[in-house]
Amino acid sequence: MKWTATIEAIGKKALDSKDGMFILFGQGANKDLAEVSVMQKFDSATPVNTFVMKKGDTITVDGDTFVAAYVGPLVESNMKALGHATLFFGRKVPKAPLANAVYFDPTDSRTPNFKENDDITYEHI
Repeated sequence: MKWTATIEAIGKKALDSKDGMFILFGQGANKDLAEVSVMQKFDSATPVNTFVMKKGDTITVDGDTFVAAYVGPLVESNMKALGHATLFFGRKVPKAPLANAVYFDPTDSRTPNFKENDDITYEHI
């Protein structure tokens, strides 16, 4: 199953992350959250209310695909309710990972190239 979201806006501080952390939010995030987030809107053909993400699933941004090493227990419900998740790239999964976070393959040092009007494709394998 696949879901597609379009990047509607990128907050001024959203891509400042030097530690590979990016925050995603859907429509309706307040001004403070929008400033530090990549704002996404899910396509009506792939409604977010059916969203599923597990370890081994992928996201693709600007042609680059990343594999989830860990998906927190709140990711699915937060995506369905708020279009929200925190993404970590190039980091090992900590002993106490964030419940609303997706940690991607720590051996992959790439980070996504988020750009307005581009799509994010989520794929549940």
